[in-house]
Amino acid sequence: MSSLLLERPTLLPDELSEFDGGRERTPVLIVVRPSSSGMLRHVQGLIKYLPEFGYAPTLTGPEFIRDRAGLITDSRAVRLLRERAIGFPLAHCHGVRAGWVCAWAFRNHYPWLWTVHHLLQSKSAIVRALWRWIARYPRVITAVSEQVKAGLAQGGVPATRIQVVPGGIDLERFEKLPRREVMREQFLVPQDRPILLCVGRFVYHKGFDLAIHAMERIWEQLPDADLWLAGDGPDNTRLVKLVAKCRRPHHVRFFGYWSAVEELYTAADVLLAPARDAGLGLSTMEAIACGLPVVATDIPAMRRLIEPEHTGLLVPPENPDALAQAALKLLQDKALAQRLSQNALRTADRFHIRHTVEQTVPLYRQLHG
Repeated sequence: MSSLLLERPTLLPDELSEFDGGRERTPVLIVVRPSSSGMLRHVQGLIKYLPEFGYAPTLTGPEFIRDRAGLITDSRAVRLLRERAIGFPLAHCHGVRAGWVCAWAFRNHYPWLWTVHHLLQSKSAIVRALWRWIARYPRVITAVSEQVKAGLAQGGVPATRIQVVPGGIDLERFEKLPRREVMREQFLVPQDRPILLCVGRFVYHKGFDLAIHAMERIWEQLPDADLWLAGDGPDNTRLVKLVAKCRRPHHVRFFGYWSAVEELYTAADVLLAPARDAGLGLSTMEAIACGLPVVATDIPAMRRLIEPEHTGLLVPPENPDALAQAALKLLQDKALAQRLSQNALRTADRFHIRHTVEQTVPLYRQLHG
């Protein structure tokens, strides 16, 4: 089970009566399962910036909500959550596992908000029914993008119940980046070696298999190029087997979940985002904030982040040849790559997680009055 790491301590209930500028901070309980994905960074952003808006967040869930459902473990989680919620006027729940526990624990007898971070892609009638059951109980439901909202609506959750509060990244994390030369030395790669990077959860819709296929074309012109894959997930075994069959498996490197992901962005030359579908495009936002040029698939989530030929390159989905050609274009034309990354960097402020917090606060006020 992955652990949820926080950049600062959370507040305990007896510490929640402090004043900020003459205004008492309202306690809010943040509920989430253990996470190492974009949901983690979203929660970290809330914990960091909510105090500026008069809220004192306390985190709970990672220590008792398990990744997999189970009658005994979930019953215990429900009991513990009810105990932890005492004294809090509202709760903010993140993700499906925590949503299930909150719906079981609170039903509609307690004010809570449910934020959905991932696409609802399962075709299972049982899974879709579970999502609909959870959605019956929170006072407010938010989705981190229009794509996530659309998935919920297609799964049977009334669209009128869902508000979009776009997710983001903490730009302060990327203000002081490590030096490229230093990171290249740390990762034991030559300074002039072309490095293409993929970051994200290893699931089919991320399209990392397409990046591996694209490398076959790239190696024809740049045989020393490396592909770095940073992440984990259920598609890990399939990707490892695919790499083992490729032309130059020793030029593909798996990093697992890399908490200091800015180190990888700094060391790489191009981010490949070959998603078949995407809810938010977190790695694309982070690459832009680090000044790393991006090649992504032309899908709605990426069109929201990238202006073609101005802030990045977009290619047709399911097309490794086009992905390879665009990557080679950036690797072989350094001036173009720099121009695109600089243009993109000027747009990065719109991704700041602080904007997400600003849009979340009115919903908290709606919940507790």
